[in-house]
Amino acid sequence: MSKYFPNKWRRYKDIPADKFEPLYYEDVMEWKVAGWELPPDVVCVIRARNLETSSIEEHVYKRQHSAEAKIRNYMTYKSHELVICSEDALYYVHPDQIGEHFNDDD
Repeated sequence: MSKYFPNKWRRYKDIPADKFEPLYYEDVMEWKVAGWELPPDVVCVIRARNLETSSIEEHVYKRQHSAEAKIRNYMTYKSHELVICSEDALYYVHPDQIGEHFNDDD
């Protein structure tokens, strides 16, 4: 069994706030949200939330055509909202945004 290391949170809690550099919301957004990086072998990550159950599935793709097929599948059934992360951008897609004339020929 590994040795237990005691939690020393009070030491940090007792440090006066002026001893810490401020961390602003904008900096966190730029650093963590706008600063994502995908591994070189990953084309995109798709996070799909089921609109009925709120369960979430995440798919990681190495091939563009496989990712596009998965997105088309989700959009055909209109059962999930998607967040798609590619090398260049984050996309949010909700089934209500899809036109009535959506088909697989596009």
